[in-house]
Amino acid sequence: MSGNEMSEHDRLLDMFPPHTYEQWRQDVDKQLKGAPFEKVLVKKTYEDIDIQPMYYQRDVENLPHMGALPGFAPFVRGTKALGHVVDPWLIAQEIPYGDPAEFNRAAKADLERGQTALNVPLDRATLSGLDPDAAKPGEVGRGGLSLATVDDVAKAFDGIDLERTPILLQAGASGLAVMVLIASHMRKQEQSTEKLNGWVMVDPLGTLSLEGVLPNTIENLYREMAQLTSWARDNAPRLRTIAVYGDPLRNGGGSAVQELAFTVATGVEYLREMLARGIALDDIGQRMGFAFATGSDFFMEIAKLRAARLAWERVIEAFGGNDDSKRMFIHSRTLSWDKTATDPYVNMLRVTTEAFSAICGGCDSLHIAPFDEPLGLPTDFTRRIARNVHILLKDECHFDKVVDPAGGCWYVESITDTLARKAWQLFQEIEKRGGMLKALQEGFPQKQLAETAARRAKGIATRKDAFVGTNKYPNLQEKLPETIQPDFDALYADRLNQLAQFRSTIDSDK
Repeated sequence: MSGNEMSEHDRLLDMFPPHTYEQWRQDVDKQLKGAPFEKVLVKKTYEDIDIQPMYYQRDVENLPHMGALPGFAPFVRGTKALGHVVDPWLIAQEIPYGDPAEFNRAAKADLERGQTALNVPLDRATLSGLDPDAAKPGEVGRGGLSLATVDDVAKAFDGIDLERTPILLQAGASGLAVMVLIASHMRKQEQSTEKLNGWVMVDPLGTLSLEGVLPNTIENLYREMAQLTSWARDNAPRLRTIAVYGDPLRNGGGSAVQELAFTVATGVEYLREMLARGIALDDIGQRMGFAFATGSDFFMEIAKLRAARLAWERVIEAFGGNDDSKRMFIHSRTLSWDKTATDPYVNMLRVTTEAFSAICGGCDSLHIAPFDEPLGLPTDFTRRIARNVHILLKDECHFDKVVDPAGGCWYVESITDTLARKAWQLFQEIEKRGGMLKALQEGFPQKQLAETAARRAKGIATRKDAFVGTNKYPNLQEKLPETIQPDFDALYADRLNQLAQFRSTIDSDK
């Protein structure tokens, strides 16, 4: 560039000098006409974080995680150097049908149309360790798939190659019995559990927080968790066996800070219990994963997943684990409590922004709820629409071509740090109380969540929080879509017949 060109450049800079924050603030105060800046332009969140109208480079200059690269500690920017570019998030849509044959029909249809992992919620009877004939009619098929025998597993996974298809099995308080059924089925198919890839999602404290009771003593459940983890280490090295669920906390009205703090505290509880049962730290850490609910506060949810990885890296570092153990595996599920039965089509828009946040935040697998989730079981159509949100974000919006799309954003990086600090402070309070189990027994997390839930309820009632189609712009002529309502009595009778037929074929000598 010549001297004349440089002088012209400098002259233009002199003609258009940058405005300072103070100048901007003076103009803002004029437009506010005496209204307080902090009340009008600063948003207070349920995490007690003040969201400023603008963020600046100075807001991130002293943050300790800045400068880290994707795939490197403290893993704020993701656990993989190439993010979703080489290894995109798993399209792991839940298939919530109770009958094994119906589950199989839906699973094969969805796997042929873009789904990349099986996500298997189990019904209440299976989660309680009960055969259908030992359970109540309303428990069989409620919430997911009914499994009692190897024959049930064969029907549910008929034509599905479990050596090639990742599986997420939502096993509740104990996954030992259901994993025995899966392993027996694979052996009959002459398949190796060495190639089984996925996650038996065992979370006894999550079950306790959700249900208020456990199907067994906590000591027995920890023993079974240790047995399953040891078996997977030796026989299914690509299988995770420990889960920490955050969605019961968020669906109970909790904030992102509470979800982070209580999940980290639960993870630490599981680390200690498994160490006490003789399992090596890195064998535990590499078989643990976290399931978070992703809500509609777009940037806060991105920051939450980043802060979660930051906090967990700090935990494993304190325990002395290796980098593989520090890499938090995150499954995300769109939030349930903010989905509306009125104007349910708006739920399509809600899950799209929530999925966007989860992907930008670096989730490893994702379930996007069908828009009719509050009304009944999903139809083929509503499953397809939800599944296609994944495919649109990947193939049309190209989020599988960008590593850490939110990285470097002053706003996101700032609230990531604030979230992590607030969550760590609350986590330390749990530790002072003796850990997550004792805190639950004392009712401390429940009280925290109830207080936040009450604030949310007031926000909705006063329309401080908008729910389009419900408390804002409701459609008074609305006609709800047709939905599938499960017939639990009929399913109960069918499952009893199936179980009786299976038992009649058992060779008692064998």
